[in-house]
Amino acid sequence: MKKIIFSFICLLLTSAVLAQTNFRELSFDQAVAAAKAEGKLVFIDVMTSWCGPCKLMAREVFPQKMVGDYMNKTFVNIKIDAEKGEGIQIAKAYNVHSYPTFLMVDTDKREVARLVGYKEGESFITELQRLLNPDATPEKLKARYESGERNAWLVKNYASYLHDEALNDRRNYEKKSNEINQMVADYYMGLSDADKFNPENFFVFRKYVTSADEPAVRFVVNNIKKVPAASRQELVELISKIYDNQEYFLISGGRPLSQEGINTFKSDLKALGINANHKYDNGITLMEARLAGDDAFIQACRTLFNKVTEMQLSGILGGLNTKFSKSDEATRKKASRVIREQLADMDVNMLYTAVMTVLDLEGSH
Repeated sequence: MKKIIFSFICLLLTSAVLAQTNFRELSFDQAVAAAKAEGKLVFIDVMTSWCGPCKLMAREVFPQKMVGDYMNKTFVNIKIDAEKGEGIQIAKAYNVHSYPTFLMVDTDKREVARLVGYKEGESFITELQRLLNPDATPEKLKARYESGERNAWLVKNYASYLHDEALNDRRNYEKKSNEINQMVADYYMGLSDADKFNPENFFVFRKYVTSADEPAVRFVVNNIKKVPAASRQELVELISKIYDNQEYFLISGGRPLSQEGINTFKSDLKALGINANHKYDNGITLMEARLAGDDAFIQACRTLFNKVTEMQLSGILGGLNTKFSKSDEATRKKASRVIREQLADMDVNMLYTAVMTVLDLEGSH
């Protein structure tokens, strides 16, 4: 049965995505010639056919409009397979051994900068901009920060550099990541109210503030009516993504759940005006059912399984697993059955997680 399920997943997990980033069908020499004519650098995505992070970049990052706008304006973009055609020689010439590796090359074919590995959209662009800016070397950023200088550009770029450094230290990544998040949050909370509402400081909410319980979010919620109309929508959209995550963690059991917490969640949504379309109603129902007990939660998951957002569905899968993985066999089977009933009609993006949850619930204990 496990082999059948995994084979089914493999058949469904292939899809083509039209990217906003314009990767041109050019040879390296042709790309250099085009870059010279257009006054740009050459960007080379050095990948392989078997590289998972390469596929993730192609599917989730390069299609983003923000990414495409910057990439198309700055570079002539090409992809090369390091194991095929001229890609073999290019990978050898530039000493590429990890994938994906992103090379930025001038029109004399000299490497200007490189970036290795998967990056989320804004982090990817921030890091590219930093690498191409002579005033944003790690040494200069560190010296300016430690001298006491604080501004949006410096904190954003220094935090991005520190985060990439933390990624290279997997053993201490969580500790370092928390320290970076705290550094950025402290910067934000030290700003004047007017500066907190300046869009140049909204980067704080894109990556470094992750919970609706943090002081930066509490400040925004309590002062949302004071935010200038011109920037309010952008800020609310960023904060709403934090509430999407908060909803997921409250449904899945990733954060402590109480009736007081649910009430705060609902009042925050009202203050921000982000539940006018009732997007969060099903999530709130699932939270309250989780508090009500095992049977109530299982029934709510069954009733709402194919009526929820993708984030809420992730919460259901995580919630069924965390709540029942240590239960008796009969209860685990009841929880697993909720998922099994929906597998045939599930969206491919969630199928792998759903199947793994079933296997966890039905595995030997």
